Amino acid sequence: MSAPAIEVLQVHKTFATGGGRVVAVDDVSFAIPAGGVLGVVGESGCGKSTMARLILGLLAPDSGEVKVEGQAVSGMDRKARARLIQPVFQDPFSSLNPLARVKDIVAMPLVAQGTFGRAEIGRRVDELLARVGLSAEMGRRLPAELSGGQRQRVAIARALVLRPRIVVCDEPTSALDVSVQAQILNLLAELRRDLGLTYLFISHNLAVVEHVASEVAVMYLGRIVERGSTDALFARPEHPYTKALLASVLTPEPGLGVPDVGLGDALPDPANMPPGCRFHPRCPVAEARCASESPPLRKRANGGAECWLA
Repeated sequence: MSAPAIEVLQVHKTFATGGGRVVAVDDVSFAIPAGGVLGVVGESGCGKSTMARLILGLLAPDSGEVKVEGQAVSGMDRKARARLIQPVFQDPFSSLNPLARVKDIVAMPLVAQGTFGRAEIGRRVDELLARVGLSAEMGRRLPAELSGGQRQRVAIARALVLRPRIVVCDEPTSALDVSVQAQILNLLAELRRDLGLTYLFISHNLAVVEHVASEVAVMYLGRIVERGSTDALFARPEHPYTKALLASVLTPEPGLGVPDVGLGDALPDPANMPPGCRFHPRCPVAEARCASESPPLRKRANGGAECWLA
């Protein structure tokens, strides 16, 4: 059996702050098979983006290990890692060099490898620009001369020009208009199908994750508190936090207003972890033991939930 495309093994990551150490990722483990799409959802500050940077090798874990295609990320050569796994970040404007032409931005990973000739670089750049729906004329423009959706297409072309097999998408559509979001999501789905890519797809938008992911992991204060197939998790969520996230989705029905999901106004504090289940201070169905005992993972097919009541 081939190794998973991405394998995260008991990874822990903290950061030092003025008020002490903040736990960003706490003993997280999961695997994504080749060709799969794992959607990671949760509130801001839950550890989603830190997890993305750990997988990309931009951060080193305090403990645990991250592997891509069976190789430890920490021991990989930087150029070899870039040929295997690439990111698409949230804001295409801040991730693109404002002074470089689009074709030079897309070519940059090839130039950095130092093994591609000028003709091969030009051919690959032209091929990727066309594949993501950008004309050769747009390749001569600066990022400021493009729309937000066009800039994200440039970022996607740059990520794919080395022909990686794994792409980490960190909120790739959240900075775009809704109509443009759909275009980018359809493009990402088409590229995955045509190129056989594996995606880790991070988002706070549950509707987006339901559309693109085959599996979903729900993070809360550095932990994955529930994971399962997309269909099962959206139809039968087991963790109270997952249920609250799904209940919070706005609907277009007039008169319903903003839903009250019973989580209160206080946001979780990663620098001050509660004892027991870390969700219990906001949980509408918490029991006495939830405040003192950490819940085990109640397993089910393709995942499970960390909850006494699951």
